[in-house]
Amino acid sequence: MNKESNSSSVYHFFARLIERRGYFGQDNKLEDFDFPMYMVAASSSYGFPDFVLRSNQDSALAGGEFIELKDAKSYQISSFNSTLPTARKHIDSLAKNIKSQLIESGENVERAPIRDVFYLVRGIKRTKNFPLAKTILVSGDFFETRPIENVLTEAFQQVALASTGSDAEIGDLLKGFKVKQSNFASSRSVPNSSITIRFRVMAEVHSKANLMREQEYPQITDNTLTLLVTEPNLDCNPPIEELYEWNKAPKSIQYWCSFLALKQAFNEINAHLQHLTRVSVLRHPFGGTYFLAQTHIGFDSSLKDSV
Repeated sequence: MNKESNSSSVYHFFARLIERRGYFGQDNKLEDFDFPMYMVAASSSYGFPDFVLRSNQDSALAGGEFIELKDAKSYQISSFNSTLPTARKHIDSLAKNIKSQLIESGENVERAPIRDVFYLVRGIKRTKNFPLAKTILVSGDFFETRPIENVLTEAFQQVALASTGSDAEIGDLLKGFKVKQSNFASSRSVPNSSITIRFRVMAEVHSKANLMREQEYPQITDNTLTLLVTEPNLDCNPPIEELYEWNKAPKSIQYWCSFLALKQAFNEINAHLQHLTRVSVLRHPFGGTYFLAQTHIGFDSSLKDSV
């Protein structure tokens, strides 16, 4: 039986996605999906993020996460334009219209100014008979395996080296050289030039971090909806390739914070969702351990009255 919940954490959000999972296999725009908007405190059709979930500081699952949609007509995660992927983001970095919506919705932005970032990425591969889809709700730190400022700085150093061909010629220039995303926000004027220059940052996911690639991530198969949440500094005993039924998960997984949080969300919304979900462990190729929860895309008649 479907239940109302006062919490709107990313785990509750994922539970609602499971109830609506049949849409993800359709060759339609992800932005047209019937998202549970009552969970959303602010949204934007342009700029970052697409959604800010409502927060409830009185709940063990406080919510308030940022969610960005990434849709692609292939098994490739679409590029990140202007706003590079990150694990957490400060509310002050958001556009004015998003911050205004948060305040109008009653959000206490000062109480939780820094929020976790999640990306809902979907890839669709067309076949002769019907499209295949992979949809993953993933922690932002999956793409930020090194601090963004460090990545930008080293990338610019590579450009400088490629331009001069000599380490010695640019050594003094690069001392203390740091690049921030905010450096790209302003136009740059050049004397006597009739144009101004604005640099635009765009990032593409490394092939080893492309969650759509079966060679790298065999657990994420066709026509599945998956949740990936980081579990830092934890070891895992079960084989990372194996998927377990919810009630048969090893104790080492059942004690994880993410497993317990998702279990709470299921119980508050629809406990039957546990029977549709398999769990596992995923290791990032660049380091890090992730809790994986997954369901197949399809329609379950037992959920008809709860959606």
